[in-house]
Amino acid sequence: LFDKGGKTYAWHHDRNGFAYTFEANTGTLVSAEKVHPFVNWATHVDLKSGIPHKVGTASTHQDYNAKGICPAALGTKDQQPAAYSPRTGLIYSPLNHVCMTYEPVESKYIAGQPWVGATLTMFPGPDGVMGGFAAYNPMTNKSVWYNKEKFSAWGGALTTASDLVFYGTLDRWFKAVDAQSGKELWKFQVGSGVIGNAFTYGHKGKQYVGVLSGIGGWAGVAMNLGMTNPTDALGAAGGYAELTKYNAAPGGGALNVFAL
Repeated sequence: LFDKGGKTYAWHHDRNGFAYTFEANTGTLVSAEKVHPFVNWATHVDLKSGIPHKVGTASTHQDYNAKGICPAALGTKDQQPAAYSPRTGLIYSPLNHVCMTYEPVESKYIAGQPWVGATLTMFPGPDGVMGGFAAYNPMTNKSVWYNKEKFSAWGGALTTASDLVFYGTLDRWFKAVDAQSGKELWKFQVGSGVIGNAFTYGHKGKQYVGVLSGIGGWAGVAMNLGMTNPTDALGAAGGYAELTKYNAAPGGGALNVFAL
């Protein structure tokens, strides 16, 4: 939620690759735009109906092997939170830039087992990376700046009153960037991939920031379990195979705290 011009708005970065802005009191859809041009399963969202206009060749159908669907099933963002700065008026969001092939297969339900009915393979988006971090104008949902990341940015974002933005990466970095420009100002090697959320607190007049590191989540599950078939973990084993170059399995957890 954020306030602008005497109104309260709700902003949502959906897994489908679109960012949505609503008037909070009425539910009126104000804006809906792709979070990145690589999203190809739909051309746009109708602001009156809220319905995405699908692209048939990049959508899933029965008995159809769809290739090059962007984003993949893990979406352009998962549970990790974005952050809003009332100072800049921008929203800062981690991104997945992963595409997939989606082949329907007959699947029988087995209690306690994943039941998908499809074989998935995942691979980097057209710009050659699997993730990014971006700032958006929430009234237009246009990107103000965008930083590439080798892997999905799977941790939550934090903004501060000093115009810093913090986030972690799967290749073990905890970063601070300029909230206005996105310029990288500082980074620290935290030993394992980050899927935790950046946080802050004060103690005895000093401000601290921190993050929990420890590779995991959908991206890290295949590595932690030693899966090698590219379609294992719904395609994560193949898509994130290079994580083993940056992380040891199983991923270790650590609390990292820094003074501003």
